[in-house]
Amino acid sequence: MIYEHEIRVTWGDCDPAKIAYTARLPWFALDAINGWWEAKTGDGWFQMEMDRNMGTPFVSMSMDFRSPVTPRHRLICKVWPNRLGTTSVGFHVDGYQDGTLCFGGDFVCVFTQADAFRKMPPPERIREIVTAHLIPAT
Repeated sequence: MIYEHEIRVTWGDCDPAKIAYTARLPWFALDAINGWWEAKTGDGWFQMEMDRNMGTPFVSMSMDFRSPVTPRHRLICKVWPNRLGTTSVGFHVDGYQDGTLCFGGDFVCVFTQADAFRKMPPPERIREIVTAHLIPAT
């Protein structure tokens, strides 16, 4: 049920301390969530917005940093939906390198009609897919 997204951390992602810039960690997590959407629905955010008129802007992000992320190992982000509301969806992302938990975070999006930027419930197909993979937050 848990989707794994591999990220190649590069030299350009790092600061003078030779670890990933703090701002790159949310980017890695968001890339992994986009990967979850692609793997489970066939569409990433771009396609959902442009082809399906459905947006999912973020309304909340929370992350805990545990261990530095470096270019030494691939970053494996484990992603799953942990909450489904009437107009929102929450995801949890854990980022690991070489078996070590580097960060964990919770991210909440609201579903919108993209062209009007108006909140809406998710289409039934999306609700069914998210529900099938839902691991509620503990």
